[in-house]
Amino acid sequence: MAIRSCVRGILLGPAILFLLSWALAQQSSQSGSSNGSTNNSTSSSTTSTMNNRDRSGPITGTDPQSQYRRALSPFISGTVVLEDGSSPPLGAVIERVCGASRTKEASVSPNGSFGFQIGANSDVLQDASDNASGATMDPLGRLTAANAVTGAGAGMRLNDCELRATLGGYQSSVVRLSVGQSTGTLDVGTIVLYPNERVQGTMVSVTSMAAPRAAKKALARAEKAMEKKNFSKAETDLKKALAAYPAYAAAWYRLGQVYEISHRVADAREALSRAVQADKFFVNPYIDLARLAVMTPNWQEAADLTTHALDLDPVHLPDGYLLNSMANFNLGKLDAAEDSAHKLERLDAMHRFPQVHLILAGVFKRKQDSAGEVEQLRAYLKYAPQASNAKQVRSRLHELGAI
Repeated sequence: MAIRSCVRGILLGPAILFLLSWALAQQSSQSGSSNGSTNNSTSSSTTSTMNNRDRSGPITGTDPQSQYRRALSPFISGTVVLEDGSSPPLGAVIERVCGASRTKEASVSPNGSFGFQIGANSDVLQDASDNASGATMDPLGRLTAANAVTGAGAGMRLNDCELRATLGGYQSSVVRLSVGQSTGTLDVGTIVLYPNERVQGTMVSVTSMAAPRAAKKALARAEKAMEKKNFSKAETDLKKALAAYPAYAAAWYRLGQVYEISHRVADAREALSRAVQADKFFVNPYIDLARLAVMTPNWQEAADLTTHALDLDPVHLPDGYLLNSMANFNLGKLDAAEDSAHKLERLDAMHRFPQVHLILAGVFKRKQDSAGEVEQLRAYLKYAPQASNAKQVRSRLHELGAI
């Protein structure tokens, strides 16, 4: 996960910003809704429900343990829905995953809302398989007094952590947390549950199970080299892995990423295509191939690749929705672009893809919806105030009389 995020951050960010800036400029030369009220309604409903659930509200006790918890842990709230927007069946639980550690934090209410103080809830018992660190939590997932006294803060317990909902028969979207969100109140928005049958694709290739030990060790060495940005060594080790196991989809995928970073586009396309051939349900290579198509640009290929990947896995590919929305926008398929953008918004509760608001602004401009365009441009500046194209966006708002 860390390598995937790092590599995609390197490759996706500058390209997307450039292409979106270009698209926005193109729109300005052409002649030619908001879901904010829904979000406000959801937030209001969540807040109201939390106020009626004392056991999941912020800690208000005056004993030292409660004071330590309140100082070190944020209060987190949000909503869980099914794919169609309805409330989930009873029994859903919010789980915090930090590396190999899993902690059940709160039960989801009948209307889909949840709220908890990290490590402070005692109403959700941990399974024997849960691995809450003893230095941070007691066996019930609660903050220990010893840890509070030493000041081992909530930041440590949020760094590189994810929230997800667990419910039999469903897979959950995730909300990634960070150390900067370690105190205060945090609304993480909406977590979406999808029936298992809707998620046929995998984030880890099944071909890895059959890889011989030598190939697995070579891939592990390559991934460590990639983390250190030693891409020449990574390439060498990946080729060793593939020599030992030519059907190793994960190794082909990593090799494609190494070639991408080295600007060897043809080699990257070939390696990623080999990954798809080795495992057609392995979704990651489709997204990287789509990104290469965007850089050409070949909008139809990008739309086809991302549509296929999202059909296989609608849960775990937010950047897939971004690329799909951009491709459809540039193909003139405005409704499809808007649909993918809104699906990304729902999955991106922490606003890690602010570029989606530029696409929506373009959609609303072409639909001659000035109010919608203004709202989306303002949202972009809210979540990316220091972006390289922020001046251009502010200029457009000035043209619209919104500044």
